[in-house]
Amino acid sequence: MTQQEEKAPVPRNKDNKCSGPFQISDNPPHYLSAVEYTDIPEMVRVLNLDKDIYNGTASFQYPYLESHARTRLENTFIRDNQSGYTNCWAMRSTPDGPLIGWIHAHFLPEDSGTRVHPETGRELKVGVIGYWVSPEHTGKGHGSRAARWVVQEYLFKKRGCDIVRAEAYTHNVPSRKVLEAAGMECEVEEWTVFIPKLQKEMVICCYAIHRDGATRSVVTDKTRDP
Repeated sequence: MTQQEEKAPVPRNKDNKCSGPFQISDNPPHYLSAVEYTDIPEMVRVLNLDKDIYNGTASFQYPYLESHARTRLENTFIRDNQSGYTNCWAMRSTPDGPLIGWIHAHFLPEDSGTRVHPETGRELKVGVIGYWVSPEHTGKGHGSRAARWVVQEYLFKKRGCDIVRAEAYTHNVPSRKVLEAAGMECEVEEWTVFIPKLQKEMVICCYAIHRDGATRSVVTDKTRDP
């Protein structure tokens, strides 16, 4: 296939709900809006500043290439376009400013009745969040504000989630503080999992926040939950 014949990138449907921009803080100014292909150069630059994001996440590579970013955004837009909702946002200091961080949400698949409401037996809807903040903008509360907004305003109010979960390496104290500041509590302190990009096992902790206190008995089970 020649360069001219390469397929065009999957476009993001501009009509997807919850694309933003959303102002989630006045001081410091903090906005969330849908990630775009135009964010790729800054995304590549930020993710190559150092290895902090690589070391703190399970999937982001180092060195981070433009092809990595393009593939990630294409896969994101395919899922978003199918659902009709934006599920991945750039953190920005102005509505259309450069990307200073990233936050995304996805949903655990239905599991044939093993995650159900303890009182009603209804299948529970469980969301999961992941995020990173540029090393140039850490320590300003961007991660916890974004996580709190995605949990409360998006996953609980817009998507009807019952539980929202997140994971962090046990030793990653800053990431754990982000989740705690967003209202999440640690449900599993230590769980050993294999991280493909590192080709080794790492110890993670699992956090969650419940919309209904009655579901607190439904905790993360890494033998079943992806």
